[in-house]
Order: sequence, then C-alpha cells, then structure tokens
Amino acid sequence: MRIPEYMVHRIKKEITKTKEVCNYDGLKLYSTFHMLFMLLFLISTWVELRGQTTDQKTTDQLTQEMVSKIQTDIDADFIYDYEHSKFIPPDGKTLLIMGQTVEGITEYMDHFRHRPLPGGWSAYWGIPEFAGVAEAHKNETGSSQNHQMLIDSFPNSVVQSAMWMVGKWDVAKNTGNGKYDRVIKKYSAWAKSVNRPIYLRIGYEFDGQHNELEPEEFVKAYRHIVDLMRKKGVNNIAFVWHSYASKPFKDYQLSAWYPGDEYVDWVAISVFGHAYNGTDFGPYCDDVLKFAKQHKKPVMIAESNPINGIDSKSVEVWDQWFVNFFTFSYRKNIKAISFINEDWTRTKIPGISEWKDSRLYNNEQVSRAWFEETGKDRYLKQSTDLFKQLGYMNH
Repeated sequence: MRIPEYMVHRIKKEITKTKEVCNYDGLKLYSTFHMLFMLLFLISTWVELRGQTTDQKTTDQLTQEMVSKIQTDIDADFIYDYEHSKFIPPDGKTLLIMGQTVEGITEYMDHFRHRPLPGGWSAYWGIPEFAGVAEAHKNETGSSQNHQMLIDSFPNSVVQSAMWMVGKWDVAKNTGNGKYDRVIKKYSAWAKSVNRPIYLRIGYEFDGQHNELEPEEFVKAYRHIVDLMRKKGVNNIAFVWHSYASKPFKDYQLSAWYPGDEYVDWVAISVFGHAYNGTDFGPYCDDVLKFAKQHKKPVMIAESNPINGIDSKSVEVWDQWFVNFFTFSYRKNIKAISFINEDWTRTKIPGISEWKDSRLYNNEQVSRAWFEETGKDRYLKQSTDLFKQLGYMNH
C-alpha cells in the first residue's frame, strides 16, 4: 500500500511539530508515543477516505450497469403523426409526472428535494363534488388531495388531474343527465384560473372491472363534461381517455367506450403488474396501443408502480419491473409517464390489499438508477420553458 504524497507531507509536519514541543528528555517517551499515534491516525484516515472513494465508484458503476439494461430503441410502427391532440412533448421527449397524494408528494420532496423536479404532478377528485381541487380534502382512505397545492408549490409544472367517475351508484348516469353540472362549472373556472396545461383523465380506467362502467353511460357522460367545459371557454385542458389495459368489464370491445376523436386528446394506460413479465404487456395493452395509433393519438402511462414492492435490501425489482417499464416506454414511443410513489399497505383501497410498499426511497440504489434514467434530456422536467415545449403559449 503506497501512501500518497499529501499524506506523507502531513505526517512529516506532525512529527516536526511534535519535536518542537518535546525539547526535554523527560518528554522523549511521550513524544515517541505521540508520533506513533499521529502516524496511525493519519494512515487510518487516508484508508477510510480511500474506501469511501472506492465505494462511491462502485455505486456509480452499479447505477450505470442498472440503467444500461434498458433498451432505448423505438419501434418505427409507433412513430406517427398526431391529430386533434394538444400539449404533446416534442419528438424524442417524454413528459415525466409523479404522484399522487398530498402526503406522498410531501414525503417525496422531503427525500428528494435536491433532485430535479418532475414536469408534472398528479392529483384526484370525484365528479359528485368539488373537493380536493381548490383546497385540501381528506379521503376515507386517510390520504389527502389538493390540486391548488400543486399549483402554488410548483409554478413551472403541469397537473395531471384524475376525475373519478364510475358506473356504480349511478355516478356516470347522473353525470350524463346533468346532475353534476354545477361541479363541472366550478372545475372549469378553477382550471382557467391556473393558466397552465392540465391533463384531465375523465372516468379514469373506464374499462376496469372495478369501475363497472357501461359504455353508453360513460360515453354520454364523457361528452357532456367536455362539451360543458368547452362552452365555458376552457382551453388549457387536454382530455385523456384512460384504459386499464387489462381484461375489460363484461368483455366489452374497447371501441364501445370511445367518445370520438374530437373528444379525445390523449389515450392512456395503467402499468402495474403488467411489467413483471417482460416487455410484452399483454393483448389488452396491445389493443389500446393499436387503437391509439389508428386514431392518431399520443399515449400516456397515466398510472404506474411496481406493486409487489421495493425492498430495502435488494435491487431485484429493477430487473423485474423497472427495466421492462422503461424499455416498453421507449419501444412504444410513450409520450408521458406518471409514476405513483406509494406505500399501498397504508392506502386502505378496496381490492388491492396484496399490494406492497413501493416507494422509491425504500432502496437508495434503486432510486439512484431511477434518477440516472429520468435525469436524461429525454424526460421533460420542471422548467421555465416546459409549457412552451408542450405548445402551451398562453402562459
């Protein structure tokens, strides 16, 4: 082991200093012990620092190796022109969105305040009442929603707004019949006031069996919402048609839920368990992507998360889920991705009791790899020119 010159110089300096202090024979023994002690201390310090540098190099190498597993080629079949759409990232770019509760976003900021901020944040509300939009609202699950908090806290970012609307309890039917027009008008006024792009997912996961939406009721309600918002002069909302990309309710055809090209700006999918079995996310997902291409719409991954958990002691989830997720996003030319940073065990959401804690900061190495990938120029993050890049010129 060779001690570097700067450390040798420091040792000599300490020895000289000790000799100057210890001029008397009675202190010679003390001087010898002192010099030996200082020598050992300085050597151990150097070894420790050298070890830290080596560890950092090993960490950086591992991060690069993890990210290098992502395949970045784009399937030419998914490069096509878009029509009747808005707020689309430029060619070769993907909008990065994070979510999804006040508590979750606050935690995220506590852990990653020195990391680049995403280009957007997601939030939720329900069509029956104007709650969780202009002010905070705590749900029955114990989590809170607050669209306005995102507006106030992140001035140079977009909002991905998820409107809950299901078939159960006649929610969709009542929407189509005008029962909630007062709520739609309030939301429209709020949306116009924030003066930034909003991606509104009307009746998100419309074909999911958990939502029990009849296609005719959904289409009528969807069109009614869009028509009313347009009548109110809202032009900063992109309307998102969001499929669960899994076995559909009552096996209805995907097209049965489609409200028409003039009512849809984006097509979206959810990616949860899909990504654990390679980069092929199954036939239902393929159907949505083919449909989007046929109708010339950009595709968003509106909700995503490795629901089997992110373990604190293992990076296996990176190969099992994240590599497939990012490879799919490149290959299918996905124009926006939204990641839910959540511990599902505390959400108390019916039907997902087996989902686990899947927050990025559970594992430092996984989060390093995440930020290494999303730190690339490909991903649109918060910036003063973000709205311009998305084609929103009213700001």
